[in-house]
Amino acid sequence: MQKIVFFFYFIRFFVCYFFLFPDLFCFCFYRLRSFLVVTAETGGGGGDLGGEVGEKKTSASLPLRRMIHLHHAVRLRLLAQRVSAAGVISPSNCGMSLHALRQLGACNVHDRELLKRIDEVYRQADLRSRANMFHCLACCVREQCSVYKGLPEALPPLITSMQESILGDVDELSPTECILVMEGVVKVTPYRCATTHLAAILRNRSTALVAIVSNPVELIGIARIAVEAMQEAQPHSTETDGGQGEEYRLRLGWSRELREISETIESRLDSFGKQDLLTLVDAITLRVTPEVEKTTGTGEDRLRKLGEWPSRDVPEECRSLLLRVLSSTRQRLTVLSPSQLSAWLLRVVHLHQQHHPIFMSIVQRLGEQHVRSSMSASQLSRCIDSLGETILICHEENFLSLTDLQFVSSVVTKLLETLVHILEKDGGSSEDCSAYLVPAMLSLSEEVVAGNVEILHPLMERFFLILYRHFGKLAPRERADVVTAVFLWGLLNKKPEHQQERQRDAGALKMNGNDVCSPDAWCKVVLNNMDSYSTLDALQIMNEVTSAVYAEEAGACAYSPLLVRPMLLRLHERLQGSIGKLDGVPSSHLTRYLTSISKLGLRRKADYYCVLKILQGRELTDFESLRVLGVVARHHLRAVPLITETVRCIPSRAASLHPKQKCLVLKYLGQVRAQRFVQVPHHPSLAFGAFLTREEVVKEISVLSAMFAFVGLVELRQYENQTIVCLLQGPLSRHDEFFDIHSATSLSEFIAALCRVDRRLVPTKMIQAVLNVVTSRLATSRSFFVDMTDISFWLRLVRERSSLGAEVAAMDRQGESEKEGAEYMTAVSNYVSVAAAIAKTRLMDISGSDDLKTNTFLFNQMAIGYRLGVSLPPEAEERLSCHLDTKHLPQLLSDPRQVINAVTVARQIRHLNPTVAKEVFHFVERNVGSLGAQEALLLGVEMTESLSDAGESKDQVVEMMHKLHALAKQSLNDARRLKKLSVQEVALGALYGVVERPVSSTSR
Repeated sequence: MQKIVFFFYFIRFFVCYFFLFPDLFCFCFYRLRSFLVVTAETGGGGGDLGGEVGEKKTSASLPLRRMIHLHHAVRLRLLAQRVSAAGVISPSNCGMSLHALRQLGACNVHDRELLKRIDEVYRQADLRSRANMFHCLACCVREQCSVYKGLPEALPPLITSMQESILGDVDELSPTECILVMEGVVKVTPYRCATTHLAAILRNRSTALVAIVSNPVELIGIARIAVEAMQEAQPHSTETDGGQGEEYRLRLGWSRELREISETIESRLDSFGKQDLLTLVDAITLRVTPEVEKTTGTGEDRLRKLGEWPSRDVPEECRSLLLRVLSSTRQRLTVLSPSQLSAWLLRVVHLHQQHHPIFMSIVQRLGEQHVRSSMSASQLSRCIDSLGETILICHEENFLSLTDLQFVSSVVTKLLETLVHILEKDGGSSEDCSAYLVPAMLSLSEEVVAGNVEILHPLMERFFLILYRHFGKLAPRERADVVTAVFLWGLLNKKPEHQQERQRDAGALKMNGNDVCSPDAWCKVVLNNMDSYSTLDALQIMNEVTSAVYAEEAGACAYSPLLVRPMLLRLHERLQGSIGKLDGVPSSHLTRYLTSISKLGLRRKADYYCVLKILQGRELTDFESLRVLGVVARHHLRAVPLITETVRCIPSRAASLHPKQKCLVLKYLGQVRAQRFVQVPHHPSLAFGAFLTREEVVKEISVLSAMFAFVGLVELRQYENQTIVCLLQGPLSRHDEFFDIHSATSLSEFIAALCRVDRRLVPTKMIQAVLNVVTSRLATSRSFFVDMTDISFWLRLVRERSSLGAEVAAMDRQGESEKEGAEYMTAVSNYVSVAAAIAKTRLMDISGSDDLKTNTFLFNQMAIGYRLGVSLPPEAEERLSCHLDTKHLPQLLSDPRQVINAVTVARQIRHLNPTVAKEVFHFVERNVGSLGAQEALLLGVEMTESLSDAGESKDQVVEMMHKLHALAKQSLNDARRLKKLSVQEVALGALYGVVERPVSSTSR
């Protein structure tokens, strides 16, 4: 037992200096190992170290000889466990013993026996020991107990009795003891255990103490107490444990005292050493979490990283002191060690003081090679993290000049290279990857992707090679982050200028025979660890890799989808297998997932509906709704609640969406047939100036966005909306920019929309220019039948534009020159001939395919060919007609235009396959009420042409066509339906005798 007492006496000196000089303690505490070995070796054969602690077998049952063979940290803890035994702690050693226990993590405030021993010796101790014990116990309470859970039953009475004992001798407290007690009172205040009288006395003494003490450490202690007293812990969650994870808010009080303390310290700042200044900043820093966390952008990694950064600030009373400290430190930067530079950078960034000159001075020091080479991996990683955070925020707040920002980016790259070099030299480990490389990667990821931080390809290869070697030992969350960065950073984009260098270093850049720059290698490691990923991990990889591989911008993607697609499909299967877990996934992840499977081109609608069902039950942001609406439009999904909600929210989204997003809303609403939910021919919420303003149309949208808006408005039948006129006279008048659009689908849809609008509004040269561009795009298009869907439906309007509404044109403008009309017809003829040749080739390939199965999509493909004038060999046409699926014709009702496509095919094959023709006509007759005004118009036109070709024939098919023709005319005799047709559409109906009323001279 005497050895144990001697042990605590021995560490008393070191703990005392730890309280006053924290840096010195690190060295002193390390020397305890040697002392413990000596103590154990002189302990002989194993006397008992004390009585039993409860009924548990502890170090008392271990002979001291056996303890010699234990790790030194274990020996220390086994010795410390004995202090709750009676007689181990005495009044003469109680203060330092308790502090030693705290440093060893053995001062457990839930240990009733320990609290009993403390209570026994406390009243017998001298005042200094009592102050030390109270301070130590208060610190342990704050560290181990939540302020929102009850304290152990024996603790509040003990804390209260301690304070009452000190209160009796409060006038005899020395300045150092007074500081200890003050801090202890502040620590226990949130637990409602502070003695009010003692707290008031000590608070009144605080300013007087500052005038008395001269030691910087004591001054810092007083400032720390005052600042901590201004904060009150708030619950972070109902399960918060201890101080970690708690939030803080400022409370009233201590303002006057803190201001006086700050002013006094500021006047004595010249006596502070380099480390003192650093400690002072920590002392006056508040742990205050703002009500609204400020974040920028939508990147998921960036949001997660910003959320992990603690918010830091100083009280307003200490603002002047902080600026003086920063200025004083800046003058001493040349004598600061690399570790101190790293510490200062971390604090400057946390306090958002990057605008202060000290920030760039620190960055300049970090730019020096000898400084970086002297830093540890931990310091380098923290510096990269801090500078990455700065670059991220600077692009929003602009507190650095462009030159300074570029310099910061270059220093970040140098720091990263030094970090990689250190880890390469030491061999690196999975722990190093988790502690240093992954945090650095996350902090830089957004800026590397945005091009604000440039990391050369050789450095990138070395960086990811270390991660690749230890990939299997990383946590699943870290694996997902690494794979995401590999694709987004462009590691796998092997640039030609790097090939020779890569060939020289081929051995160094390979691991287990796999090239670190090989997409196949990274896909394999993802697949090998598939079962370890959580739902969120799998979603992150799926979403980020898909966005990189299937980039929308032309030329942005250098990856081969053929290599990556199998991995993405496996991830998709993995997610579909755990579909029940998607209910707990944030909406932002699910909307991106919906977009990802759309980019993969998956056709199984059940995969979309399972995600859509979850999202439709949630309140989505405007951007999330836009994403979901785009997928619904692209894949013709049924989502009536989403469509109606989008139409209802048009007025509010007019203010929240960017002009480009507004154009997409119009496009998507047109594709999902939202015309059922808007007023025709003019919806108030879509009026010019209410949704899209003149300034937005003229100045802020591109030609492609203008095309989307124009097509959307026409599909929504907003013929009287002046936005159409503004678009035609604004961005769409720049005909030369049509060549920058590579999508044949968008161009073809645009032509169809132009020909549906009143011909007085659309210059013929505009349509001709688009026709010339789209003709060249068709040859390289990989989705020919999709490209031709809309324009083939309205091909009669395109071909007969010059003859439709001639009397209207004569009244409104000068007639077109014969040359202009001839050029237009030539452009149409070229377009049709090119499209017809492609259609014939595709249809012949389909007819000759051994994998051809019965399907309904064949109606659309054959209808496009027939409208283009394609003539197929009889055997090919017969084989195609035999594979038309008439059992699932109701599927065509999801898009009534497909019903008209089936009618087009049926009338063409009525002699070749009358059975199919009859089934189609019967189906249309039963469902003619499901057709819209435009579909009824085209049905009447198709039947007019068919009856003209049939002549006087009286067979059953012809009779059915007569009936359909009559139904179409009857449908269009309704004034409400006629109102839904444009001027050009009415003119087309009048030309074919479907619409009996003459064309109105007013624009619809």
